[in-house]
Amino acid sequence: MLDPYRMVFVNIIASLFLLGGVVFYKFVYPKKNINLLFLLILISLLPVISILRSGTYESGDLTIHTSFAISFYESLMDGNFVPRWSSQMIYGYGYPLFIFVYPLPYYLVSLIHFLGFTFIDSIKIILALSFISSGIGMYLFIKEELRNKFSAFFAALVYLFSPYHLVDLHFRVAIGEILAFAILPFCFLAIKKMSYSITPRWFYFSTISFSLLILSHQAISLISFPFIIVYYLYLWITKNNKKIKYIFFYIFTLVVGLLLSGFYWLPVVMESQYMNLLTKGNISFVPLGELFYSSWKWGFLFQGHKGELSFMVGYVQWFIIIFSIILFIKGKISLKEKKIYLISVISFFILIIMTQSVSSPIWMSVPILRGFEFSYRLLLLISFFISIIAGITMKNVNNRWLLIGLCIVTISITILNWGNRGTIPQLNDQAIKYEFPRNITKVGHSTTIWVNSDKFKSNNRLVPHIIVLQGEANISETFRNSVRHEYLINVISKNALIRENTLYFPGWKLYVDNNIYPINFQNPKYPGIILFDLSPGLHDIEISFEDTPIRKISKLISFVTGVFLVFYMIKNFPRGHNRRKFLKEQR
Repeated sequence: MLDPYRMVFVNIIASLFLLGGVVFYKFVYPKKNINLLFLLILISLLPVISILRSGTYESGDLTIHTSFAISFYESLMDGNFVPRWSSQMIYGYGYPLFIFVYPLPYYLVSLIHFLGFTFIDSIKIILALSFISSGIGMYLFIKEELRNKFSAFFAALVYLFSPYHLVDLHFRVAIGEILAFAILPFCFLAIKKMSYSITPRWFYFSTISFSLLILSHQAISLISFPFIIVYYLYLWITKNNKKIKYIFFYIFTLVVGLLLSGFYWLPVVMESQYMNLLTKGNISFVPLGELFYSSWKWGFLFQGHKGELSFMVGYVQWFIIIFSIILFIKGKISLKEKKIYLISVISFFILIIMTQSVSSPIWMSVPILRGFEFSYRLLLLISFFISIIAGITMKNVNNRWLLIGLCIVTISITILNWGNRGTIPQLNDQAIKYEFPRNITKVGHSTTIWVNSDKFKSNNRLVPHIIVLQGEANISETFRNSVRHEYLINVISKNALIRENTLYFPGWKLYVDNNIYPINFQNPKYPGIILFDLSPGLHDIEISFEDTPIRKISKLISFVTGVFLVFYMIKNFPRGHNRRKFLKEQR
């Protein structure tokens, strides 16, 4: 039996086993309600069973993220608490990968790997935990917003089993977006909790969750920011006590969250000028028909046989949108939920329009949006707002059997997508690490402005660390890690032109005999590569990648903000009677 069909069989058996367990529980305890959050967690385990298979995937970016994680971890082990440079990329020329790629997934993977797991398994653990957490976060948020656990349960299922969520999990293996799927509901939950009263607890939760969203995926956090602001304003407008201090406090939490993650996004903004993604980047739009129907297996499979992807909104999701609009027109949605419903529906249609080429002038008019690359990423937020609409719809429909039926349909029609097409068990960490320098030459469409890294050819071999272009010299490499290269060079001829095969980027500095020395990286023959001249004699050479002023400032800002949060937490930590009262409230 082929691997994909075997997984479908396993998933069907697991689903029937869970359904049987629920029926048996109701038979034994007919008057006792099932804990819906616990049931939700059990259901969310179904689509991650396939992750337990060994090896990497035949399609998707699991191998790429494993390569990045290995490079990130090695940089951490070199003493770089904030890695910026990947020394393995582009045949060994290196690349400023971690300046521009979201760091949170790789910090988490590094932590799990440090505990003893392989890099591949560490990424799979992050994917599984993020998927499960996304359902928990949505359940808690909708339960808090609507005060109805059945609505929260249904909204969480719609969120978990949205087609794009499963595409991200199994077919694209977009670890940053999967983390954003998990963090986004907690951002809104923290905002909702904070709207009741300004307390340190929810201040921490709000700032940290917003900061983690930025660190999980820069594009998703950027596009989420306006909707977070709108939700802040909605809560303030609907409050009975519209004190201006709440607005200032909301702004303060966002600012602190931005500052806490500043070590990442500030260099991205300031040093994007050295990359061509924002100047040459284009947005790829989703054909309108793909939002409604998938082309494979009668519309129930979201990936083609050659790895093609379907970017559907979802059949149940479209039904919910249409059904909710009918309820709204008929006045069936209660006054209490009308405002949040309208915000969600309007947001949904705005995002749908933004996935289409008709919105191209908007994308092109804002340079920072060009780095978004693919409009289908908006399906993450579309899934989020549909889930809110689903919760509101179910709260205003007093038909329990309709709710149960929709839950079963929402889950079952996606079963073909609960796993990647197949795995490659023999492809382990060591094999991926070996192939990484040969296979990865850039991230997305981006290259440095000095050179097109696609033109770096090395006959599929790693380049030597250093070579003599002109003259004669004896070279001995004395030390090398990801950001520091040291040599002893004895120049025998009148002078020598040396090429150190490292891609230049601001931060690389050359020291000759402990003195700063100029780097030539704009030679027409070797554009973007570090070159330097040496006079006769023995020279101590150090080439190191150091923080630019903006990187130093950004790390200092994040560090000071973190220290402020720690001291503020210590100062406001409940003590004595207040501590006992606090713990009692938590129980």
